[in-house]
Formats: sequence, C-alpha cells, structure tokens
Amino acid sequence: MNKVLIVIGIGGLAFLGGRYLWQLNRAGEKAAVEVSGRVHKITLNGVEVVLSYNIKNPTNVAIEMAVPLVKLSHRQKVIASSSMSLVNIPEDAKTANGRIRIAPNAETGYIQTSILLPYLSLIGAGSSVITALKNRLNSTGDEEQEPVEFEVQTTSTVFTKLGSVPFDDVQTIRF
Repeated sequence: MNKVLIVIGIGGLAFLGGRYLWQLNRAGEKAAVEVSGRVHKITLNGVEVVLSYNIKNPTNVAIEMAVPLVKLSHRQKVIASSSMSLVNIPEDAKTANGRIRIAPNAETGYIQTSILLPYLSLIGAGSSVITALKNRLNSTGDEEQEPVEFEVQTTSTVFTKLGSVPFDDVQTIRF
C-alpha cells in the first residue's frame, strides 16, 4: 500500500512540475504587444513621435521582459529606432534591474517612448510623409486626412525561470 502511495505521489509531483514548466515556456511565447502612436512635435531636427505600447501576458505565470528596441519603418524602410534611455515604464511594472514585469493574466499599462524621425530619413521615405505628419500636428480635427502608416517592429527578450526567449513583433500603426 505504501509503494502505491509513493508512486502516486511521485507521479502527481511529476505532472504538476511538468505543467508548471510548460506554462513558463508558453508564457515567453504568448506575450502580446499593443502599439499606438502620435505626432508630438516638429523640431529643427525632425518630427518627434511618441509611441505607447501595452504588453499583455495572457498566461498564469509572471514574466519579465527586457526594455524593447522599437524600430519605425515606412514601406519597409527603417526610418528611426527607439533609445532605451527614453523609455518611460510605469513604476508598478518596473523591476529593480530595469526590466518590465508582467503579472499573470495582466497588462503593463502604457509604456511610452519618444522617437525622433530625422528629416533626411523622412525624405528618403517620401516627402509626402513629412507633409502628412505636419498636417496631422496642425489639424483642428474637422478635416478628413489620409492616415500615414508605419510599421513598428518590437524586439526584446522574455525572461522566465526556464531561461530566455526572444520576442519579436511587427504591427502597422496609423498617424
């Protein structure tokens, strides 16, 4: 009788341990990012946009993520990328070592970063991009405007207790 209980106990522990490890691995693969952006201002150096992203963890395990590198492209041409030092992480989602912590079945709240789009990069993408972004900034909201589409590529690393998993996401946003 004792051997049967020991075998059942070991089998149960193996099942629970395997299930936990599977959830950790799944957490690194299931994280999702929601991105939005707006034109903040036009300077002598270029057009400054503010990107807001919300990282979602649809699993039952907490994960940590490195601050993402965000690249902004127009028609497959990279215009600019984010600076890791200009990222504003909400305090309740920030760890002591600067990573982003996402609780189980939760979201981070909006993390913001500013990206300067230099005029030379924008001219390379097409002068109509500069005009459209400028019109967006100066609009009163009454007139109908053609949206400007950008691809946002997010690259990071998700850390779990099993190790690290690369995270890549590409989305299209409209200004």
